[in-house]
This record gives sequence, structure tokens and C-alpha cells, in this order.
Amino acid sequence: MRDSRSHRRRRQREAVKAATRGRRPSLIRARELIAIGVVAAVTIAGLFVYLAFFKSDGDNSPEQTVTETFFPPYSPDSPDGVAIVDLARKSIEVLPRGEWPSLYDSFTPEYQQRCPKDQFVAAGEAGAQEQGTNLPLLHFLNLEQVSFDGDSAKAVIVGEIQGLQQYKLRAAFRKIDGIWKISPTEGTDGCNAFDRLEST
Repeated sequence: MRDSRSHRRRRQREAVKAATRGRRPSLIRARELIAIGVVAAVTIAGLFVYLAFFKSDGDNSPEQTVTETFFPPYSPDSPDGVAIVDLARKSIEVLPRGEWPSLYDSFTPEYQQRCPKDQFVAAGEAGAQEQGTNLPLLHFLNLEQVSFDGDSAKAVIVGEIQGLQQYKLRAAFRKIDGIWKISPTEGTDGCNAFDRLEST
């Protein structure tokens, strides 16, 4: 009787051990899967935050940071250089002096064909009225980014409204029969000969 009971208990213990051994691998696998899932979730969340932050920073950076390139003032070292500096200065300073019509002969025939003198004079009068009390403050500062290509030249005219702001105009010049003239820049039409770049 005792042997029978002992035998039954032994078989129950062996059965429990066998069942426990059968469950351990699946329990370990479950724990491993949970751990892997947690790590993956944290990694994905971290990657999302990283991408979201740097995407936002990249989108905003052009608006927040404005880089202005500095160009040294042009210092003419030849008669051609002196001639285009004089033309650039004249193109600004004739307006406050009330001598705008005299500038017409300083433009190329190409420009004069598309802008008759009466329209040129009217454009100057409109520009003077637009400036109002700032008109006497118009002043030529210098040229920048001057480049020569045979009988053609390009430059940036830097002018100012004294005490208020500076402005820049892209300009072109052409030498005709030995005389430098103001030529209209690319992309302009009518009586507009200069390309406005910026104000500071």
C-alpha cells in the first residue's frame, strides 16, 4: 500500500517536472519576445523624435539664418573701369539734381529704341515723385562684382538713401565707338534698365 502510494507520488512529481520542463522554453521565448518588442518600440520612438526634430530644424533654418556675402568695393585700375564708375555714379545722382533727361544719351541705342526719350523723362519724373522727401538723400556709394568681357561689362551698383538704407542694382555696360554706355540688363524691358537686387 505504501509502495503504491510512494509510486503514485513519484509519478506525480515526475509528471509535474516534465510539465514544467515543457513550459520553460515557451516562457523564456515569451519573455524574450516581450523584451525585443520593448526595445524595438523605444528605438522606433527615438528615431521618430530624432527625424521630427531635425526635419523641423531643417525646414526653419533658411528662414532663421540669412547669410549676406560681402564684396569689396571696386577700385578702377584702367580708363575703362573709371568710365563705368562715372556712368554708375551719374545714373543715380542726376535724379536728385533734376538732370535726369541728360542721362538719356548715356544709354545704348538698343535701350533708346525700346524707351523713347519722352517715356524716359516721364519715368524719371515718376521716380522723383516716388522718392518724395528722400530724393535729395540719393547717393552713389560704389561698384561691386565688376567684370569685363571685351567691350561689355557687368557690375552691381551700390547706392544709398543717406541715413536710411542702402540698395543694390545689377547693371550692364557696353563700349560703342570707344565710348562706354549703360546697357539694359538681362530680363528687363521698356524703360527699366537695371535689376533691383536688395535693400539693407
